Amino acid sequence: MFNNSSDGPLIVELMDISKQNEAILKFFILGVGSKVFNIGSTPSEVEAYIIDYDFPGAKAHWDENHADERKPRIILSTSDPLADNSVWVGKPLSSKKLIEAAATVKELLKNPPTAPAISRSNEADAIDVSHHQERTPQLAEQRPFSLASETPTVVPKKQVIPESLGATTLVSNKSTEHTRGSEPQRQPVPLSSTEQNVRANIEKERLEVEQQPTQQEKINKPKTKEQIALEAKQLEMRWNELCGDSNDTETYQGDDLRYVPDNYFIGKLIGAVRLAKQSQQIVEIKAPSYFVYVLPNDHQIFTVFDIKSDQFIAFSRERIKQGEVNIHILSSIETGKLELQMSKQPEYIHSLESFLWTSSLLVSKGRLPSTVDVDKKTALRYWPSFARIEAFPYSMRIAALWHHSPDSLVQMAKKLEIPQRYVFAFYNGADALGLIEHDPKKVKKQIKAKPKKKGGSLITRLFKRLLKGGAG
Repeated sequence: MFNNSSDGPLIVELMDISKQNEAILKFFILGVGSKVFNIGSTPSEVEAYIIDYDFPGAKAHWDENHADERKPRIILSTSDPLADNSVWVGKPLSSKKLIEAAATVKELLKNPPTAPAISRSNEADAIDVSHHQERTPQLAEQRPFSLASETPTVVPKKQVIPESLGATTLVSNKSTEHTRGSEPQRQPVPLSSTEQNVRANIEKERLEVEQQPTQQEKINKPKTKEQIALEAKQLEMRWNELCGDSNDTETYQGDDLRYVPDNYFIGKLIGAVRLAKQSQQIVEIKAPSYFVYVLPNDHQIFTVFDIKSDQFIAFSRERIKQGEVNIHILSSIETGKLELQMSKQPEYIHSLESFLWTSSLLVSKGRLPSTVDVDKKTALRYWPSFARIEAFPYSMRIAALWHHSPDSLVQMAKKLEIPQRYVFAFYNGADALGLIEHDPKKVKKQIKAKPKKKGGSLITRLFKRLLKGGAG
């Protein structure tokens, strides 16, 4: 049915998974589970899916778009979803559960189900009626797999394989009662072929995982040239997402260099932040397909969006239609419900500063707002917190020059001898955070102001080094 190699890793696709569980899975797959799983690069090579049913909208998304999908699933959930052609992995996740799930999925690929699975609630009755059917052993619970833990032990516990019950085994309790110490030895029940294959695969993959280097060995092992080149390529791609790839120009006009913030999500986000700070209340940005909550007192954003995901990038750059997005202050009842939801889903809490900065860069992509005068001098009131925001090339040099010497955006790029798009990107992020001084009088005052101390202070030496390109 599918091109599956029982000796190779199971090729999977991660679908609708929370940021926390996605990080755990990728850490496991790239580490000790590299010979058990592999993430597919094309839909044709994917053999199974891993989906988190606790992720908001995950089940509905599957039912709407993949109801006829014949490839099996590994379903992550706190409770058994009782789904056909799937393997349930209960939370918290553990390496043992994931390895055993892979072995079971491989069996499903070899022997795809021909009938709907038996409901767990009626399982006891079904055994009497269909005692000849093979059953996959239930996976044992294990301690959660932690990113901070050492390589987890994946030796499977001894499993009790249920017997096939026939009419001759249905005897009364009295006939099977024995005093302690006199209970007769029970003969082992022969394993079915499916059960034997599952156990063999689990044991084989357990040995392979145990032979993998420990996590400490992986940390101490130097990176290969290929790994360094790949990381550099990924970093360059991210910088292009944030700052674009436009060349310098003298016109500063056109759709490739200008945009209107109010036509995009960033306009609604800045408006919601302003309203939240003025009212000191939680403000919701509401649309049919998403929600974003601004918490001014905690300087936080609560949303299911992952700001580094392709979904958020596309969303940030999509024009908003009239009346499609609204903002409103939460009532006390709504606030209570939100606080309860946040306590259950802390992985969806973001730093307000980081979220604003990245959102503004993604939508601008090295462009400028349509109202900005590139020849007008502006000043940087305060440095952004580089520990919280997503940095890019020359960002610290731009901050150093701009804070020390207010100037126009074009002149700053010329003085630093860097592409204009990086100065434009920094402007968008700093403006979204309210760090830019636009008042000409205050800008001129800042230009005339002279530092009280000159010479060899640590700050002065650091500043000179940044301007000369000693740090990016």
